[in-house]
Amino acid sequence: MDNEPARETGFLEPRQLERAAALVDMIYLMQVTWLYVFSLIYPVIGLFFGILLLTGSISEKSKKVGRICLILGIINTVLVVAMLGVVLALGLAGALGGVLPGD
Repeated sequence: MDNEPARETGFLEPRQLERAAALVDMIYLMQVTWLYVFSLIYPVIGLFFGILLLTGSISEKSKKVGRICLILGIINTVLVVAMLGVVLALGLAGALGGVLPGD
């Protein structure tokens, strides 16, 4: 027998544990990235996941992700409403320009 003390690492060696932790971190970052992308593209999803993660999570890391999703969802909602207002105003101005008598 070796003179090394017994390690309670389970089935994996320290190097394998390090690789597994790196893989978990990469998967987490990919999930967070997709949450941010969908929060930018679909504001309702950003608002939904933002509220869900902000109120329902225990860890501070998840609450931070929820806060960012909520902020991105709110910003995108404001931009969509503003752009819709501009398009409606331009459309109404064009329609009124054709109806009102001109010079």
